[in-house]
Amino acid sequence: MALALAAAALAVSVSAGLASASASELPPNWHVHDGQTSLGPQHKGIGFFPTIFGVSTSVYLTDPAACPNATDKGLLPSAGNSQSGNLRAGVCMTSTAIVHLRTVPLGTSGPAGWSWLTTPTEPGYITYYRVTSK
Repeated sequence: MALALAAAALAVSVSAGLASASASELPPNWHVHDGQTSLGPQHKGIGFFPTIFGVSTSVYLTDPAACPNATDKGLLPSAGNSQSGNLRAGVCMTSTAIVHLRTVPLGTSGPAGWSWLTTPTEPGYITYYRVTSK
């Protein structure tokens, strides 16, 4: 647990200077959900972020979420457990918010106090999230 907290703290400190980051400003092991997928591998689809923030796509794109790639898979809840169904566990950040994410099989409870998307993001899964201030 302490290692996971240290990794999260490092991710936050690395991103502290990233406000409305474009992919050219990101470390090479990060990506941005700006919908500009034709520009290269650091650009990902917008996904569910406007829904999570409750804003339009155009408002969301003024400060898109940047995320560290899951290079340290040993820190994910599913590490070392081939039976785990966790599809996603991590954080993404805008200039003002941290979005904590966990995607698990439908019917699986999420972390206490977290919200969830009303439609599955991937067939058979549900995404739980929590937004905190930076």
